[in-house]
Amino acid sequence: MVGDNAPRILVVGGGPTGAATAVALRRELPGAHVTVIDKATFPRDKTCGDGLGPGARRVLDGLGLSGLLDRFHMPMSVAISGPGGVEAFARGPFMDGHDLAGYVTPRLVLDDLLLGAARDAGAEVREGVAFPGMTPVAGAEQVPLPDGDTTFDLVIGADGAYSAVRRTLGVERPPMRHTHVAMRAYGTVTHPEKPVSDTLRFDFLESLLPVYGWVFPLPGDGANIGVGLPVEHLRRQTERHGRTLRDLFDLYVEDLRRRGFEVSGLERIATHQLPHAAARTPMTAPGRAAVLLGDAAATINPLSGEGIFYGMAAGVQLAEHLGALDRAGQDWRGERLPAALAGFERAHQRRFARHYRECYLAQRLMSSRLWAGIATRAVAASDEAMAHVALMLFDEQSAGSRGLLRLAGSSLRPLLRGRERVARAGR
Repeated sequence: MVGDNAPRILVVGGGPTGAATAVALRRELPGAHVTVIDKATFPRDKTCGDGLGPGARRVLDGLGLSGLLDRFHMPMSVAISGPGGVEAFARGPFMDGHDLAGYVTPRLVLDDLLLGAARDAGAEVREGVAFPGMTPVAGAEQVPLPDGDTTFDLVIGADGAYSAVRRTLGVERPPMRHTHVAMRAYGTVTHPEKPVSDTLRFDFLESLLPVYGWVFPLPGDGANIGVGLPVEHLRRQTERHGRTLRDLFDLYVEDLRRRGFEVSGLERIATHQLPHAAARTPMTAPGRAAVLLGDAAATINPLSGEGIFYGMAAGVQLAEHLGALDRAGQDWRGERLPAALAGFERAHQRRFARHYRECYLAQRLMSSRLWAGIATRAVAASDEAMAHVALMLFDEQSAGSRGLLRLAGSSLRPLLRGRERVARAGR
């Protein structure tokens, strides 16, 4: 479809999800007019852990954009600590036959690069333009942009956790029980013995579970440091102990220092809510020519808080779905659009639903000192388990119930043997 009959698509949000979606749409529907709007002027910062794992790297490679990552820091190791002082450490990027290479990509730089790639792909990019709302009209959406009302065949809401597109569609945001909150800062982190600049660190604090902390290294001893936890747990911490999110962040920094890390120069402290995928938020609304992607659709990993991979993957999947219909000679617009979008949403759920469920189960288990300790010991004892966890955190790995039980059993065996020896000695 080309010329005046070409589809007109509006992408709301110029972050990684919106930018990758625009690139994919221009590839799959080369005649389409794709417009990206964002209320900010780039470069602009976003509150994020800045970790970009193998899943996101694979998406960018598929779009021909992996070269953008060459300028970013690539840690070669992963450390995970749990209750009882147990620490799992693995050096990558190849482990148990998997390429686990990831990057630490400050959003101030990454998002600007990706939006530039969307522009280079032929999308019209309009910065400093807020989404003004939209009105359904004849199987399309009318959006009053600053240069006059414009009718779009499809509007894509890639505008984050506080999505204005989602509100316009009347899709409810996930309940607080399926929402996390995070605080992030930048600073300097060193250790006299342990590698810091080469290691992605996840810490599940025994005294503060289900709070988890992270240190993602940047060049020159810099690091992105943060904590994340369920909103409901933060409320309980505030009600029972008077602790704020900043208090929990400070407790994590104190714990790092107790373990010998030197932390200094903390700045750019910011918070953000993370609606996660256990909520099963709808991606579409009946009768509307619109779809939600990424954080706007609450597709954040419940275990790690990672959202970039899932948003970009959904955008590419949507573009490929529409492109396949287009190449088959099927005009997917107008009255046919609801069926096209429903087909995409079903395909996305088939791809990710099991992964999301297992990550949510793992997140719930990691709230327990017992299970957090079991999981950390299992990861410490096995490269297979470490690779599994890394792919659950930053990709679309699913272990299955048997796999989860096998990993738990491999960790419990040494513990049970120890108890048997103690019991025999006491007879």
